[in-house]
Amino acid sequence: MKAALLALSLVAEPPVQVSDNVPNFDIKALCADVSADDKASGLPQDASKCVSDETDARQQLNSIWLTVPAGPRESCELLAGTGQVQSYVELLICLRMNNWDSPSAVPPQRRKQDSKSPGN
Repeated sequence: MKAALLALSLVAEPPVQVSDNVPNFDIKALCADVSADDKASGLPQDASKCVSDETDARQQLNSIWLTVPAGPRESCELLAGTGQVQSYVELLICLRMNNWDSPSAVPPQRRKQDSKSPGN
């Protein structure tokens, strides 16, 4: 009975919608927080470097976003966009760590799985 209820609850939930566009993050707020953290740590605070890094990462993401399968996009978007920190740099790093940062990139584990024939 419990298994049937669990299965029903999983089927009843709508699928998570994965966007065809790079998510919109508030990089000014992020960089203001980074600058404040730097100041509190006694480091020079230069929000312009943070804004530049985030803008560059957003541009790179725009060029590869639709070449990345929905699963990695969704996972990395959740990771990089959850909580107070919403960062394009973090999103790009997540995709790179999973080898999905270039249109021709296919993670090594995928290549191995794809090369196996169904009977092996």
